[in-house]
Amino acid sequence: MLFGNLKKSFSGLQGEVKFYRTALILLVFAQMVTSCASLRREEKVTVIPPTLTEKAWVSKTQASGEYTSAWALYLGMMLGNVNPDNADIIKEAIGPILDPSIYQDVMVVLDKQIQQIRQDRVSLSFEPKKVLRDNLNPSKFYVSGYSVAEGPAGDRKRENRTYEFELVIKDYRPNLTWMATNRGDPRTQDVKDREAESAERQAKRQSHSRG
Repeated sequence: MLFGNLKKSFSGLQGEVKFYRTALILLVFAQMVTSCASLRREEKVTVIPPTLTEKAWVSKTQASGEYTSAWALYLGMMLGNVNPDNADIIKEAIGPILDPSIYQDVMVVLDKQIQQIRQDRVSLSFEPKKVLRDNLNPSKFYVSGYSVAEGPAGDRKRENRTYEFELVIKDYRPNLTWMATNRGDPRTQDVKDREAESAERQAKRQSHSRG
């Protein structure tokens, strides 16, 4: 009787071993499939970029709008708040973000501006009011606000100023491919197109009036 029970228990144990062995093989295979799929899938990393108080995502070649907008705002604030003491720090901070195609030109311009700021002992401050994303070019951003230049005697000059940036994502990092600054409000591409159309209509009216 005891031998019979042991025989049954041993047979049951053999069955369980076969079951678990098969299950283990299936689990290993499933893990291999999952790993391969993960390697093929472009990973998205959750990050908190400068000037952003909520989480955003960035992948190898893309990012959320909040992420790129936050970087545009950060760049505008960094370039707009310059004085003789922090000018070199700002230059070092922006260097790694610059695309190789514009790196040398931007560094030359920054060197000239830093020299001028130190020579005139001028401090620049910038108070951003809004960040716009171009409707026709999603990589282009406009950071506009009030800029104040203060001289050594305390004289202040205030004006509206806009910083323009083109930002793309390369290897999970922001990459600045173009930048400019101008007085006044943002001149987005649709604004420029309307101005061009208006100028063309004006030119036609003048041409007809002369004829």
